[in-house]
Amino acid sequence: EGRHRHQFGTDGQPAARAVPCRIRRRRARGLHGLAICSIGLVPVPAMAQTGFEISVASDDRFRGQTVSGDRPIGTATLAYDDVRGLYAGISATVVATRDSGVRPHRSVQYVGYARRLNGALTFDIGITNRVYSRFFTGDYARRLTEAYVGLIGRRVQSHLYLTPDYDGHGGEAAYVDVNATLVEHGPWSLAGHGGVLTPPRDPGRPRFIELDWRLGVAR
Repeated sequence: EGRHRHQFGTDGQPAARAVPCRIRRRRARGLHGLAICSIGLVPVPAMAQTGFEISVASDDRFRGQTVSGDRPIGTATLAYDDVRGLYAGISATVVATRDSGVRPHRSVQYVGYARRLNGALTFDIGITNRVYSRFFTGDYARRLTEAYVGLIGRRVQSHLYLTPDYDGHGGEAAYVDVNATLVEHGPWSLAGHGGVLTPPRDPGRPRFIELDWRLGVAR
């Protein structure tokens, strides 16, 4: 998983292709964010689905950067999906800190609505809210509320996220991501993710966009 930045031009638009870009990279050390185990139970009533999942990972990463200080985490998630398109969920995560043992790390709550447009595409819209504890190590606000809209296909999905307060000081940000199944072979699949973040402006400094990416193999 990687993360880097490309500088904007002085007019706020991306710099011309002929101009070398300043690039800042964050390289993953080891297998950051590797899911070690996941256990789920999904009862299926006639009109809705309720799902419960427990997972463990070697690191908590969000948009290319660690937010748990490269420490392992465990997450429990409860999700509800109505056949009419409404869905919602909540998760709670703990982190194995270096000096304080296992402590609360974050909670994520979301609600949304999905509607099928045709046989291939689904329209998706919603709001998500992330709240972190003092063990958060990211470079944005500990409380992050975002609205999103997107299109979901069988192999590719993309969303636009808009955040009114990304840095905790009223700075706006936008994020676009694309997730795709790149290869399928029997029970194996290769998936890819790419994202572009336009962070809040930093007065007196050049503006950057931040890029993150991820590749994953699943069976």
